[in-house]
Amino acid sequence: MKKLIITRILTIASGVAALALAVPAHAQFGGVVFDPTQSAHATQQIFNEAKSLSNQTVRIAQGSQTNLTLQEQLSQDIQLLATDIKVYQQAVTTYNTIFNNLKFFNSKGIWKTVENQLTLTSIANRYGETAGFADQVNGKSQNASLVWKLMNLGVSATSSSFWSQEVVGNSQKLATLAHIEAMDAAATQCLTATGDYNASRSKNVAANNALNTSIYDGSSSTNSEVEQLNLLNAANAQRMQEEHAQGEIHACMASQAAVSNMEKRNEASLAINDAQFKTTAQSNNPTYAGNESRVWTTYY
Repeated sequence: MKKLIITRILTIASGVAALALAVPAHAQFGGVVFDPTQSAHATQQIFNEAKSLSNQTVRIAQGSQTNLTLQEQLSQDIQLLATDIKVYQQAVTTYNTIFNNLKFFNSKGIWKTVENQLTLTSIANRYGETAGFADQVNGKSQNASLVWKLMNLGVSATSSSFWSQEVVGNSQKLATLAHIEAMDAAATQCLTATGDYNASRSKNVAANNALNTSIYDGSSSTNSEVEQLNLLNAANAQRMQEEHAQGEIHACMASQAAVSNMEKRNEASLAINDAQFKTTAQSNNPTYAGNESRVWTTYY
């Protein structure tokens, strides 16, 4: 549409200019006498008007291009403004988060719990039969193997002749010895784990209390977002150490369960072996009276 208007303006301007240049130089019969000076002025004026129209046409064309450029710039400005609004909204959200942390996270005493006091083991020791046991489980000693040995009856059958004819896997005496040795190892492990755990609990009291105090502190210095994240990291680290210690205790319990199963298995194996021995002995050496039934042969 703009191009059509501009084309028409240029056509009219050209026509006017051509008409001005085509003015006759002589007067017609019965007409007005021609004044060359006035005609020159009129021609110059028309030429000037035509030039002005042409300039206006150029300006209109340039203005259209300028308007197009301004429209594109406006579109870009709108996009930048939308981005700035998002950044502003994000900043407002962050501020509100920090403000709420400081305002509402400073009354946390209602969540505070009391850690159970470390329970110390106390055991009687009249004649030295439990010497060192209390110190071992309370984390005050590192002699679990010696403590366990002193508290239990030793195996005196240590001569080579007593064991020389025994076959591993087919000997009740070796199975019993293995059970004793397994119990010694599991018990020593459990005493060591218990002592280490109680000792670490005692050493970690100050660190746990310091973290507990910071977590439930209501001042601004410990309630910023960064400080809260630091406290979470510290709490996770302490929890990990506690889980490792608990893992040692669980391993001790598993070894104790294995030893207990070992005892039950040996008892069951012994019962089956005894039954098999009796059955074979009765079959090979019947004890029934003459002319009586063999029904009592398998009775046991």
